Amino acid sequence: MTKPPKYFKEVAELIANLYPDAEKIVEIGVGSAPWTLLNLRKLLPKTTLLAVDVDQDSIMKLRELGLNAEIDDILNPRIELYQKSNLIYSIRPPMELINPMAKVAEKVGADILIFPLSEDSYLYEFKSPWSKVDHPSLLAFILKHG
Repeated sequence: MTKPPKYFKEVAELIANLYPDAEKIVEIGVGSAPWTLLNLRKLLPKTTLLAVDVDQDSIMKLRELGLNAEIDDILNPRIELYQKSNLIYSIRPPMELINPMAKVAEKVGADILIFPLSEDSYLYEFKSPWSKVDHPSLLAFILKHG
């Protein structure tokens, strides 16, 4: 596996700082970029971490890395996967999936944290009740439900 970009380490550190006592954290749309979860596993050893993606090959590779990973489609979610989550997050998700992710988070009482592509943040217009996360190098928006 290639050396992870610094970006994913910063994302993991931000999440660990915001949710140091989380029981469960779910990443939606992990794909072939497991670095945030691998960092979180070190930073939050007591937290249950779950990777979710629609791609079966990605899920198999994540499982080979020892990560808890499940196939799920956020447009038709298996809500039980997200139960008891303190946080659901996604890194650079397709814009059309942000609202479905937020609905799942609301349903299970979890916060949702989105790290959008910068151009998507303008197109999606993260307005209230979303709030921008204060971080010097990361662009992130949070919607609190928990």
